[in-house]
Amino acid sequence: MNFSGKESFPMDLQETVQRLDKSDMLSKIRLMPEHFKQAMAANEDVVIPYSGRDIAKIVIAGMGGSAISGDVIRCLAAATATVPVFVNRNYDLPAWVGEDTLVIVSSYSGNTEESLAAYEQAQQAGARMICITSGGRLGEDARSKGYPVFTLPPGYPPRTALVFLTVPLLKIFHALGHIGEFSAAVEETCSVIEGFWSTYSPESDPKHNVPLLVARQCEGLMPVIYSCSGLLEVAGVRWRGQFSENAEVLAFSNTFPEMNHNEIVGWGLHPELDKAMQVIYLRDRADNERNQKRMDIVREIIETTSNPVLEIWSSGESSLARLFSTIFIGDLASYYAALVNGVDPTPVDTIDYLKKSLAGTKG
Repeated sequence: MNFSGKESFPMDLQETVQRLDKSDMLSKIRLMPEHFKQAMAANEDVVIPYSGRDIAKIVIAGMGGSAISGDVIRCLAAATATVPVFVNRNYDLPAWVGEDTLVIVSSYSGNTEESLAAYEQAQQAGARMICITSGGRLGEDARSKGYPVFTLPPGYPPRTALVFLTVPLLKIFHALGHIGEFSAAVEETCSVIEGFWSTYSPESDPKHNVPLLVARQCEGLMPVIYSCSGLLEVAGVRWRGQFSENAEVLAFSNTFPEMNHNEIVGWGLHPELDKAMQVIYLRDRADNERNQKRMDIVREIIETTSNPVLEIWSSGESSLARLFSTIFIGDLASYYAALVNGVDPTPVDTIDYLKKSLAGTKG
């Protein structure tokens, strides 16, 4: 990896963490393995009253951090699920939702207005229902109507509750026969992430701290994250969102081979703009061979007018470990990018303003 001489951090990293990270975002990232363990042990009393034979389609309705878990399970189950899985990020559900559809409403707060609108439509369509939430209006109404509810621990920014939102989906898909037994994969995932933390924490050698080096390389630049369609496409979406929410910078993502049919033409005409981008490849050894070849060729094209492409390879054997190892590095990279940018990684003032403004327009 070529980090263009930005290996050093210009300030004392541990002091910067204490000064800027007022809500301790770092611990919420670091404790991802513990989140897996807690989530695996939780909600053991939830009964899923549906059979996989009776469900022809699955819709996961959510927004933001609550929707990413839907993409995670969609990608993990792509090779084994025998029904289509659709992640719905909108007020309205597709017209094909009906009695043969399972709608899983995922809203960490339980008060997300788009998710509540989809919840109402799902009921009107006669769909089968499961809810995943920490409470709010969704939790209260779903329990009153007898729908299965996976209850999440409250008090987290939704983007840091990814594991809590994902594990219930793993349990649901396993119960319906769409994925196999996954406890061993969870154990491996925890082990891989714990190993990463020992190498990539603020106390580690900054010259070998890959997420920190990525953050330094992205300083003053716009991250552009490319991955292959499939397992790591959701990691690209996660990286994009985390850079925006944690580090307060615009970021973009796209996938191979799709970007080869349009976006690739946008590189080269304006080198001054290309130089303002930092491309990051997320790579997995199981990526389609033709896509891997495409990535190598496109790297040559991009580096003609832009900065050297950074590559992050997944780690682990199971799909779950390979996906979350990549997500974990992205979470840390966006966290360190917040420190580089001199911002507290937790507040999302613009989102809060938008919600308050929308609330004021009701009625």
